[in-house]
Amino acid sequence: AGTEVDALLRNLGCRILVVTGVSANVAVPNAVFDAVNLGYTAVVPRDAIAGVPADYTPAMIRNTLSLVATIATTDELLTAWRAPRRSSARA
Repeated sequence: AGTEVDALLRNLGCRILVVTGVSANVAVPNAVFDAVNLGYTAVVPRDAIAGVPADYTPAMIRNTLSLVATIATTDELLTAWRAPRRSSARA
């Protein structure tokens, strides 16, 4: 919030944001809600965020983030990124 990141991402054609990092207590949920409120699809890899105490993170994912974001694993994201892209051109 309060930066030029949104304009930069839109100019690049970005529609999906992958949110990772610390902390599941504050930073990750704030980033997810900011992204969703700006119209992006937020994806959170459950094994790429952390919070304190450790058992808080799964609860935050289950009870809050899963309501507004797509929850995945890093392996699922890597598999999706490696998959061949489907052409949007019509035959």
